[in-house]
Amino acid sequence: MRALGTGLTETVSDDVDALRDALGARLAVVAPALGVDVTGLPPAEALDRLAREVHGGGDPAAAWLLFVGVTATFPSTTDLAALRRALLLATPATAMLVVLERTMDVQARIHSGLRTLELVTDEVLVDVDFCAKYEHNTGIQRVVRHMVPEWSERAGEHRLVAWNQDSTGYRELTAPQRDRVLRWNDRQFEKSDDPVLTDTQLRREHVLVPWRTSLLVAEVPAFHVCDVLTSIARWSGTAVDMIGYDAIPLVSADTVPAPESERFAHYLTIVKHARRVYGISVSAADEFRGFVSTLPSQGLTGPAVSAVTLATEVPAVAREAAAAVSPVEGDVPVVLCVGSHEPRKNQDATLFAAELLHREGHRFRIVFVGGGSRLATLSFDRHVAKLSASGMEVESHRRLGDRELWALFGAARFTVFVSLHEGFGLPVAESLALGVPVITSDFGSLDEIAREGGCLQVDPRDDTAIVDAMRVLLTDDDEHRRLLDEIAAQTAKTWRSYADEIWTAVAA
Repeated sequence: MRALGTGLTETVSDDVDALRDALGARLAVVAPALGVDVTGLPPAEALDRLAREVHGGGDPAAAWLLFVGVTATFPSTTDLAALRRALLLATPATAMLVVLERTMDVQARIHSGLRTLELVTDEVLVDVDFCAKYEHNTGIQRVVRHMVPEWSERAGEHRLVAWNQDSTGYRELTAPQRDRVLRWNDRQFEKSDDPVLTDTQLRREHVLVPWRTSLLVAEVPAFHVCDVLTSIARWSGTAVDMIGYDAIPLVSADTVPAPESERFAHYLTIVKHARRVYGISVSAADEFRGFVSTLPSQGLTGPAVSAVTLATEVPAVAREAAAAVSPVEGDVPVVLCVGSHEPRKNQDATLFAAELLHREGHRFRIVFVGGGSRLATLSFDRHVAKLSASGMEVESHRRLGDRELWALFGAARFTVFVSLHEGFGLPVAESLALGVPVITSDFGSLDEIAREGGCLQVDPRDDTAIVDAMRVLLTDDDEHRRLLDEIAAQTAKTWRSYADEIWTAVAA
């Protein structure tokens, strides 16, 4: 590798003129936003003029954008702090050298020299990175894949983005990625893998830059982009809003793997500098408000937090699949337990209750559905296999498609979801939307859903209470019918309503 006079790095095969032209093109994009005219100037002179404009360091957003213009990457908080301090020490004559010095390390690590930039200033950027790239479809992904398609009529007002391959900037979604986000629930698309970009393609990527606009972080971002998102929220002049799912990795750290708690701690650093957080339930909003209430001790105000409760409807395909396999009188009752397998979901308590009821002589088939790490599922699955071998009708499914899951809801007499801590509890809402009674917990977000009817509530830490509730719904037809009547009287909150509430707040 050798350094160019412009501060860019190149391999021996790189064309120096192409690199300089690319730098010049990027500077021409950022210059108008910084109020600087670089028309007709060669890259070195353009950079010198921009650096002189920014050198006082008074506007952190200007330094942030200049960094992006030079490197075609988003700076970390450390990167930007170093650049701003150096610019404060610089004179107009030395400002360009300072900029080159403070960006050289980034350029040495990342082949970004030929990238192009586009400033997004009048559209809401929506970060849907995980949903776009992966087929995983549990709680957070279900929320995003229900909400975002409801904004189809706002095509010119928002843009979906994902992180590029080296996680240094935003880019447009590929066609398969758009399908994963926008068409998941109708499934009218062909699954395909995203191509792995070559080094040359990476060097020529088109980067979308949020500039004094709004950014909605619709998921919980990956650990390695948290610091860059913090930099955007803190310095770029873009207002960052977030959907707040829960604070479980910290406040119930004993129930999740340690890396999840560490990742969430870094996620909360973004929250410190966000504009707003939209809790998916009153309970979730209260958790984030509790965190925000600690920020004045750090001299920070923190975001405004509000509760925008999730929808409780299911897509038409779910209703169709469930209706096709409704319970038949005389069949062995099906009990369904849906949820990713981790300690806080409390599946061990549900399995214990089922085992005890089986020993009492009750006939039923209990089905567990949900993924989980091998460490979390190994002991449980061994127990299930042992009980199944002994004659108990029990199953555990780790990879089940949506249609198969909806069919199980349709076959179920009732579902059990006695989690110890939830941000919302989509399996409860989905069960009720499909007309299936639920046994669930008597506090937190689950109580928010259950108090509308159709549920038996229990203390999830009381094994006997779970056994008693399951026994009632297996044997008491009158109680079961009462819950069905309560469900029939409910009106589900739609995803359109939820999406409209979020959009109104973000676009305000």
